[in-house]
Amino acid sequence: MTKEDQNSSSSVELKAKTAFDEINKRAKNQPAIVKKIGAIVLFDITKDGKFQQSWTIDGKQGIIYEGKPNEGATAQVTITLDDNDFFDLALGNANAPALFAKGKLKVKGNVMLAQKLSILFKEQSKL
Repeated sequence: MTKEDQNSSSSVELKAKTAFDEINKRAKNQPAIVKKIGAIVLFDITKDGKFQQSWTIDGKQGIIYEGKPNEGATAQVTITLDDNDFFDLALGNANAPALFAKGKLKVKGNVMLAQKLSILFKEQSKL
């Protein structure tokens, strides 16, 4: 039984968690980077077409956390994509416009705000 098989019955290991952990480390050292986004962005990560986990980038408070926006907060944009595609995006091996054009990245809400996220991923891709 592979690790992938073991995870299918319990919780799935997401590459996105590793990427968000790294992005969050940098954000804690440089909260101004997150504040430049100036909005709340929700990422819904899927695996094999099924929702797995959400992460919130709160550009108003300069924080990134696992889960939906905190009570009283509303995401201005929600981005839905597969775990592998998100990981490739975070590493700089894929770009958002290409994923969007292929229907692999879905954006709901203010699309222009999603473009501001490039500041987080540009730094991430250097890792």
